[in-house]
Amino acid sequence: MSGRTDRAPGPATSCGIVKPPRLRPGDLVGVVAPSGPVTSRRAEVEAGMRCLEEYGFRVREGEHLWAREGIRAGSREEQLADLHAMFSDPEVQAIFCATGGITAITLVDGLDYDLIARHPKAFIGMSDVTILQAALLSRAGLVSFHASGLAEGLGSPDAEREGPHLLRLLTDPEPPGPLPEWAGAVRLVRGSVDRAVRGSGDGAGRGRMGGPVQGGAGGVGHGRHEVHVSGRLVGGCWNCMLHLLGTPYWPPTDGAILFLEGVNLATSAVLRGLTQLRLAGALDGVAALLFGHMEGCFQDRPSPAEGLALAVEHALGDLDLPVCQTEAFGHCVPNVTLPVGAVAAIRDGRLVLEEGAVV
Repeated sequence: MSGRTDRAPGPATSCGIVKPPRLRPGDLVGVVAPSGPVTSRRAEVEAGMRCLEEYGFRVREGEHLWAREGIRAGSREEQLADLHAMFSDPEVQAIFCATGGITAITLVDGLDYDLIARHPKAFIGMSDVTILQAALLSRAGLVSFHASGLAEGLGSPDAEREGPHLLRLLTDPEPPGPLPEWAGAVRLVRGSVDRAVRGSGDGAGRGRMGGPVQGGAGGVGHGRHEVHVSGRLVGGCWNCMLHLLGTPYWPPTDGAILFLEGVNLATSAVLRGLTQLRLAGALDGVAALLFGHMEGCFQDRPSPAEGLALAVEHALGDLDLPVCQTEAFGHCVPNVTLPVGAVAAIRDGRLVLEEGAVV
């Protein structure tokens, strides 16, 4: 089947959010490496591309996909050229990132956001790629998809679990509803009961938080809860996202559910990072903080749950902000796709996607 090339850009919402066009069978999708080199992950990336073909899509490799220049996949200019080529090509309908790395932040001030806003497309990745997703939301209003890179997702044994939900979000504009059962529950880390919390930035979905909360160390809540809060999903990898703070590329978080997952962070790093967010005003107006899987974190504490609770308690003080955690997304776990910039809710111990991410 040939790909469609007659689609108009997705419409902007009243709050400036632009959704990409949905994927259809036969569409052409691109694969790029906007951060670290992927030569050592070639088998997994190619397996991911085969999986995309099995889903019914055609695949085009970025011209510099297999390039390597030190710690990055080709030069900065080559990586930017691949991204701009994929966004500007009317035949390409979505862009998958091969893997993460550590250099994506060097691209944010070289992207043509006007070009991207004129040609919105699904942009899929995680880890270091979340820096680019945050910048795309901030500067182009583009909804993107926090999902495993090809090497870690569709090219891995996790494809069987992750793939159907990813495909659902990319192809169906209807609200997806609750995350798949395998994604598990959301627990309350910290929060007071019987109080109203802010909803999404455009006024949609004000929530309430009520009911019994099981107490933990220092009065921080743990376990099941009856939190109900909604807002736009904004966030990504803790190790990467915080480096955008104070730059023009930090994403809009007013009324948002700010989701964060991290890798190999000590309790002190999380405590200081949360304090930095609070002091910078980045938590002002946030509806809720949602932590994901914290791979290798809090090894300096008796348990990861205690480490997170301790960091949250000391960093946020009396700030009126609910904090939750789920193992549904992050490194080294089956990673559920989250639409960055779309409205979601935390209710009945589940994360619920309340609007579709494509048009």
